[in-house]
Amino acid sequence: MHSILKTTSPLIVAMALAGAPALAAPIVFSDAGPAAADIQDTVDGFRDEFSQLNSFTPTNEDPDGRREINWDGVPDTLADPNDFPGDFFNGDVPGRARGIEFVETGDTEGFEVSSSSASGVPILFDEPDEYSFFSPERIFRPQDGGTFDILFFDPFDQTTPALSRGFGAVFTGLEFTDQVVLSYFGADGQLLAEESAPPSGLTNLSFLGVVFDDPVVAKVSVGTGLIGFDDEPVFDDFLFGEPIPIDVAPVPLPAGMLFALTSLAGLGGLRRMSRNRRQS
Repeated sequence: MHSILKTTSPLIVAMALAGAPALAAPIVFSDAGPAAADIQDTVDGFRDEFSQLNSFTPTNEDPDGRREINWDGVPDTLADPNDFPGDFFNGDVPGRARGIEFVETGDTEGFEVSSSSASGVPILFDEPDEYSFFSPERIFRPQDGGTFDILFFDPFDQTTPALSRGFGAVFTGLEFTDQVVLSYFGADGQLLAEESAPPSGLTNLSFLGVVFDDPVVAKVSVGTGLIGFDDEPVFDDFLFGEPIPIDVAPVPLPAGMLFALTSLAGLGGLRRMSRNRRQS
């Protein structure tokens, strides 16, 4: 059921038409199955797009590497039934220094991480008939809404916006196609890619990840493609390219420049059509 493919976004097409250097088509990793072993090869394929797993320290690590979150380092005081702060993994201490934050959008009012079995609080948000885990044993979800933004920051200073080569996530309990949509945006707000997580069924697991050749992703928006659907998506592991400070990372083509180039390309096409008519 797994798939790995390259997709070409409207941004890439427009840049190519304009004769500008185009972003390479992103690689999409998508898979679903009843157990962790069923999606493991696809998750590992996503990991292999990066040189190594970087340390979780407040330093600038290998720019071709990646960082990950499996939620199991979250203390019980910040796990179910307590709220989880969206900036926890943008900390200035080892373990919390991942360079990533979660920001509520829409009806979402916060975040929560499930408990550990040692805490005495029921695991999996006390819903074992709906959810499972990829890596034991905590999972993550937004509260009271199905949307939020994922932002990247320089792990060294935790304040400078950063760009990543890509982002992937493990989901649990997805029942429908388009139940969760990940939208990848560049530094200027342009949409770079948009993909739907594959459904897996209750208690099962799925994975979706998108990787670019260069660090161009400033934000990943989590949403839904289903009208009126407001159930919270539930996640396990997050995997993402090393956050590169925006002042040293390659800067994507500005949206205004893209519009101008696209317009020029269209004008050039009209002129060629007119010239061909005159010659016929």
